[in-house]
Amino acid sequence: MKPPIRFDSSDAPVRFNNFAKPIERRGDLQYFRWKVFTDEPDAILDKIESVEYLLHPTFPNPYATRKDRATKFSLESRGWGSFDIDITVNFKDGHKEVGKYYLDLKRGWPQGE
Repeated sequence: MKPPIRFDSSDAPVRFNNFAKPIERRGDLQYFRWKVFTDEPDAILDKIESVEYLLHPTFPNPYATRKDRATKFSLESRGWGSFDIDITVNFKDGHKEVGKYYLDLKRGWPQGE
């Protein structure tokens, strides 16, 4: 299992994480509900303006921007396979951090979440 990504920034490094849980089978494919989010304390979240996600090109709408700090800029979707997500973190001070995050469908969804 790959660890959460950490972007290279001395003032506001950002770590991402994800949850996933199986929801249905379609033929030979197991589909999952998943959620990817920033995994940082409030002090870092407060510096973020928005997070842009670029999913695998097979998604009907592969580009999404999240501005909701209360949800840790999370993106939820569903699919059947793991893949790298391109992520751009836009900070309130104007700088950006760009990286990739591997969506691991083996990461369990916590109870109560």
